[in-house]
Amino acid sequence: MVAFNAVYYSFSPTVAQFIREQQTVRTTVKVVLYPLMGILRITASVFDLFPTNHEAGAIASGLLVSSLIGAVYLAGPLTVVLTYSSRTRRIAKRAQVPTMIVLFSALAAVILITALGAPAIVTIVATSAIALSSLAASALFASQAIVNALDMRRHSCGS
Repeated sequence: MVAFNAVYYSFSPTVAQFIREQQTVRTTVKVVLYPLMGILRITASVFDLFPTNHEAGAIASGLLVSSLIGAVYLAGPLTVVLTYSSRTRRIAKRAQVPTMIVLFSALAAVILITALGAPAIVTIVATSAIALSSLAASALFASQAIVNALDMRRHSCGS
């Protein structure tokens, strides 16, 4: 968090001032952030489902928040790319299984780490792998579902 805060606070006041001064940018930022606020509310509720096990609550809510962010914010742009590039579509399709392997391996690692009491750095790496792989997996699967739905619609309209 120290490193994150150092980087974040090195530029965020300037960005905040720019957003505050530009009405169009301020409105756009609000629209873009509304889904994130909903996602955070949902995942806070998921965390609360684990009142006696904060580690499980943190993992469940972290997994959900990263998955929803991937589906909401990354699936759309990825869908556009996949729609216009068959090569990228093949690459994305092949990336689904390895992404899920990383996700399940990281989840298993966290369970093992929690049981064995491994060093904090190992926990940080494993939980980061969970967040990034669930973000990628949700974006890959959601965009693939959208592309498939668009393909089905195109074929049904063209027939």
